[in-house]
Amino acid sequence: MRFEYQALAFRQQEKSPIEVAFVAYALDILTWAGVPRKSDELLAGYQRFLDRNRINQDIVPYFQEPKNCSPTAIIVALRTDSGLGHCFLENSDVKAGEPPITTKLVIEIDEDSLKTEKVFEAALLHVNFRLDGQSDLTTREDIEQSSDEEREEAEEIEEDIEAETEEGTGAEGGGEDVVNLGSKTLRSLRELLNDRGNWAKSEFRLAIADYVKPALIIDGQHRVHGAAKIGRQGLPFMLCGLYDPTWEEQVFQFTVVNLRPRRIPPSIITSIAALSLTRTELDRVEARLTQAGVKMAEVTMMSLVAYDDQSPFASMIEMQTREPEGRSDRLGYGSMKRIAKVWFRGSRKSLTLIAKALFATNNVATVRKEWLATKAWFEFFCLFWAQVRERYPEDLWEKSPTNRLLNGAHLWALQEAILTSADGQVPSHWKIKGDEAAYEERLNQLKGRFLEILSESLKYFPPELWTKSWTKTGQDTNEGRRELADVFKSIIEEGQKSGRLKVWVNYEWFKSPGK
Repeated sequence: MRFEYQALAFRQQEKSPIEVAFVAYALDILTWAGVPRKSDELLAGYQRFLDRNRINQDIVPYFQEPKNCSPTAIIVALRTDSGLGHCFLENSDVKAGEPPITTKLVIEIDEDSLKTEKVFEAALLHVNFRLDGQSDLTTREDIEQSSDEEREEAEEIEEDIEAETEEGTGAEGGGEDVVNLGSKTLRSLRELLNDRGNWAKSEFRLAIADYVKPALIIDGQHRVHGAAKIGRQGLPFMLCGLYDPTWEEQVFQFTVVNLRPRRIPPSIITSIAALSLTRTELDRVEARLTQAGVKMAEVTMMSLVAYDDQSPFASMIEMQTREPEGRSDRLGYGSMKRIAKVWFRGSRKSLTLIAKALFATNNVATVRKEWLATKAWFEFFCLFWAQVRERYPEDLWEKSPTNRLLNGAHLWALQEAILTSADGQVPSHWKIKGDEAAYEERLNQLKGRFLEILSESLKYFPPELWTKSWTKTGQDTNEGRRELADVFKSIIEEGQKSGRLKVWVNYEWFKSPGK
């Protein structure tokens, strides 16, 4: 199928994409443009889920009023070759600083092939193209090339993690390369595409078809879907097409367009930056994202906590990639950010002493840089929560009305109480004999000592504490979290002094209502 549009083409800056202004009907747009949505199954996309309630309850009624219009342009990526179609400007000799030129935009799509295996073959070509030649790893050389100024930014992380951190410096610790999550996600998509069993799944086909259309909607998917229900062709829209932009340019434009007027939730920002871009693509666009206001430190932290296979909370955090009705079974993004931030900052007494021993230096600035650069913070975060998970049966790691454990406020309070116990250890507890010990040896010794404290504290919190009725509810406020943390601290202290394991039963907080 072939579509032709009269268009104005111009280039704002020398290195920016050609922009193409034209008008098209909503139904035509949905024919030749896909929407690369992010979902639990396809995490490599950058668009939000399609909110049909918003379309039917807000957008369609708006357009049913004859006086209403939508003067804001739909933004699309015009791809010169998508595998199943292409976009072509008759005159693409467009220079910055010159007046717009009048030209013809041709969009062709092989609709018949959308119903065949060519959909998956074209998607594989696209995925392989992005993966070919990509540097998937963050190496020690990358770390060492960061400037002092960049590394020092990591020390300025405040309560809302406003500082933007690079990969930091590296002396001798943590020699492993770290696989970029975006590259890993893209390889997972390739595995799905290589599995022909998935080709027979209708939902998978529909999702993949969106990736191989000759254009992709960067902004305006809900308006287009709503307007498509009005009239025979849907309503016409002004479109701004970016001519043959790179994938990272599309991700960047989606982020910037949505960051300010209708703010994207931080969870989606993290998902996009962490999983929609390979290492090389992220490197090329990271400085621009930072300049645009994206908190890359938060992205660094939460992408590991939410998606890394080593994380005890992988796939358990609500990243808002699903429709609203399916979100109640996961932990809140904000709650988990509060929990992870303690480890990421590493400013507690116990974590600072651990880091000093780990990196064999008393220089706090160096310790903080290494703590982030080697991802030691994530090692100890995982160590802590993996041990907590092992302590309790699997049913306590699924949300239910009677489960008091899988609650962000309660998890934070438990962590706070146990880390307070770790803070109370004498400094010599964390000393490693001989500064010549290898990094891995120091790491393993410190992990063992940390586990001793953790195991000692956890024994005062049996599974039954988390399954019985509590007299207090709704603790997810600053005051409520702090009050519960103080109760947990008292339980540990009293248990250690008395030698009794069930001291918690004496606390009013855990007595059944009415007793």
